[in-house]
Amino acid sequence: MRIAMLLAATFLASASLAQDKPPSGSTEKGKKLYVDLNCHSCHGTHAQGGGRNSEPLIPLGYPWAGFLQQMRKPRQDMPAYEEKLVSNQDAADLYAYFNSIKPAPAAKDIPLLRSF
Repeated sequence: MRIAMLLAATFLASASLAQDKPPSGSTEKGKKLYVDLNCHSCHGTHAQGGGRNSEPLIPLGYPWAGFLQQMRKPRQDMPAYEEKLVSNQDAADLYAYFNSIKPAPAAKDIPLLRSF
């Protein structure tokens, strides 16, 4: 009985972490965290990508579970941000911030650049 309860609790905990809907996040806090965690040094001032072959973060394109997985156990050179360093709420704030950033227009959509 105890083992069944432990397995059920483990399943529920992993299922809640993997949910696609993030906790409610603050874009202002996420923007501050982006700077405080030094994310901009690789991902660019506006999360557009940049140095160290980092990927742009906008448009985000990750569902919440994928975003959290990438933060906790990154697949490339990005440092891991364990929950003791970046809480799930902090991650939700970052996620809200990234989703609030509008992608830059394509060059063809900028009148001054159409003639180039």
